[in-house]
Amino acid sequence: MKKYNFIGCVSFIILMLASFANTTTAQNNSSIKGKISEISPLNSDSLSVLPFANIVWKGTTIGTTSDENGNFEIKKIAKTDDLVISYTGYKSDTVCIDGKSFLDITLKSSSLASVTVESNVGDLVVSQNETITTNDLKKDACCTLSESFQTNASVDATTADAVTGSRQIKMLGLDGVYSQLLIEGMPMMRGLNIRSGLQFIPGTWVSSIDINKGAGSVVNGYESITGQINTQLVSPKNTIEKNENLLNLYFNPSGRLEANLNLTHHINSKWNAVTLLHASSAMTENDRNNDDFLDMPKYYHVNALNRWKYNGKKINAQFGIRLLDEKRFGGQLDYEPTSKSDIINNDISQQFYGVEMNTRRIEGWAKLGFFLGDNFSIGNQITANYHELNQIWGQKFYEGQEEYFFYNGISDWTISDKHLLRSGVSFVYNNTSQNYIDYQNEPDEELILNRKEYIPAIFAEYTFNRDGDFTAVAGVRSDFHNLYGTQISPRLNLKWNPAKNTVFRASAGRGFRVANPIVENSRFFASSRTLTMNSDLQPEIAWNTGASFVQGFNIAKRKGKITVDFYRTDFENQVVLNVENPSEIRFDNLDGKSYANSFQIQAEYEFFQGFKAVFAYKYYDVKTTIENELVSVPYTTKNRFFTNLEYQTKNKKWAFDWTGQVIGSQRLPDSYDDTNNNQVVASSESSAYFLMNAQITRNFTISNKPLEVYVGGENLTNYSQTNPILNSENPFGNNFDTSNIYAPIMGTMGYMGLRFYF
Repeated sequence: MKKYNFIGCVSFIILMLASFANTTTAQNNSSIKGKISEISPLNSDSLSVLPFANIVWKGTTIGTTSDENGNFEIKKIAKTDDLVISYTGYKSDTVCIDGKSFLDITLKSSSLASVTVESNVGDLVVSQNETITTNDLKKDACCTLSESFQTNASVDATTADAVTGSRQIKMLGLDGVYSQLLIEGMPMMRGLNIRSGLQFIPGTWVSSIDINKGAGSVVNGYESITGQINTQLVSPKNTIEKNENLLNLYFNPSGRLEANLNLTHHINSKWNAVTLLHASSAMTENDRNNDDFLDMPKYYHVNALNRWKYNGKKINAQFGIRLLDEKRFGGQLDYEPTSKSDIINNDISQQFYGVEMNTRRIEGWAKLGFFLGDNFSIGNQITANYHELNQIWGQKFYEGQEEYFFYNGISDWTISDKHLLRSGVSFVYNNTSQNYIDYQNEPDEELILNRKEYIPAIFAEYTFNRDGDFTAVAGVRSDFHNLYGTQISPRLNLKWNPAKNTVFRASAGRGFRVANPIVENSRFFASSRTLTMNSDLQPEIAWNTGASFVQGFNIAKRKGKITVDFYRTDFENQVVLNVENPSEIRFDNLDGKSYANSFQIQAEYEFFQGFKAVFAYKYYDVKTTIENELVSVPYTTKNRFFTNLEYQTKNKKWAFDWTGQVIGSQRLPDSYDDTNNNQVVASSESSAYFLMNAQITRNFTISNKPLEVYVGGENLTNYSQTNPILNSENPFGNNFDTSNIYAPIMGTMGYMGLRFYF
């Protein structure tokens, strides 16, 4: 109780300060405007805008970023007239304003900038931040957002499971559901879409990805526990540019085909739009281990997005709409898609075992901003969606529908160069309907999980900047949940620069979320397991604390940096997944301790011009209480080693990328031994294994239009898990299980593709 009294006092003080700031007359400092461009690596005579570049007053942490069209505005300060302009992957530039009111700045590509501690994008923000740029995404095929983290050390990309083929992520040792997944600051990958949300964003739609570890901002909502992953999508451009449209094609010998088309529309000087189209399919049968089950599911997927942008003197607005439809099915080779009525009537096609995931989704969003003077602005974010998901696992059936609405109103007051206050209100409406029935084991019992949530909230966040060396961001939000009461989430982020190339960070904060256990753990339902679920599951609540240290260095006139971080997550409550009994899936509230410790050390260095390397080691200690015993969470590796090497020739025509990972052992729960009369095998450790991916890209220019052709391979060591599906010969029996997956199923997979800009 004392903790919440203290939190309440802090909340009241911050909100009162926000109210006071609203009545304070803002200073009318003059400002500098400008535009950031880049020299095209494919055509030195061509310029294109550089979105999200970093602009900061030299010797301070006072800065801003360019918008999607490269434009920026920053208030003058008395301390200096020098601006440092930087962007990961480009040579930073220092510009003296010299009395100018508008700056036209061009950055040149240089891998040195990615390790410049003074001006690196990630080193200027308070929370531990890493940005994946468009150039980073091109290191791999990155067909979807879920596949965009394979060349990144901070986020763990897990292997696809044997039946659904879906890839998941982990951060700080915990499942990706504990990371808040945002699209341009809005929570659009959550709820019933939390497992497939990353998979439903094509890689060519992404302009950048921001990864924030630990306690994030209170402005974006309450669901961040281990961090935030914010994805910026391709946005309409204000000016007509050369080769701003894109055609991307992808193919692999396993039968996966993809096509993407990005089209830009210029209506007039204020209105611009972009249309993003995607279609993909995989209809080839793959059964390399000869167990009569597809190694990867068949599917077809269509996805379309249209967004508009208005740029006025006092008002900026964006809005868009997206539609998608996907049908995915796997299982035995002879399985044909079926229906719920067929299951009820026990009339599955010749009794072949199959798994289906059918998804339909429509979503819309809008952003509206008002600039009321130099130091005051109001922003509004609105998003709404309808999501429909139907799944079949043999003779188990699930259907879910979700209606979601989110509003976020944000006010920014710049009190002075050292003090900033953000405050606002938000509202969430979430109507979820879920039905589950197991016609094989419990044909008369239907589990109905309906939930209607109304969550108004208030929040405030105060930022203090001490010139050049210390920044603190303290925030608190209070969410008034109609089902689970008032939830107060305080968060604190600190950054200290004791020297030019040294950065310390620390963070602490609370987050909570409402779980959807069936959707979030669907891999375990493709089995003979029966479901047991506590009828009174409570929200998941956790505290995350952590610290990081960044040290820049210079060896042989080439710069690098070393990053060390440690984070701990402690759960007050958690929906605990219990699969220790191979015949059961059980969900219950936490009764005991649950925590995750994460340690990472990473080194980056450019050995010579064009050749960069990243080395990382990660250690995880993740435990939870299951049946009164504190045990390691299954399918969680304790040790990971990561290496990424990239090389680009001086003429920028060739690019080579290589990634290697050592995946350490994982605890496996009890399982059946289908080679020994299905005796139960006690919990054991999996073997460690090595994964290797590589890609080669060749850049061409055809009639002044850039063409990029790439070929690559995944899992080049051809490592695959033996016997991934237990009792595959009797899928409707009592000992069938496809969930005991800790390694790849497919082995080596090559691919090729092209990107044509026109």
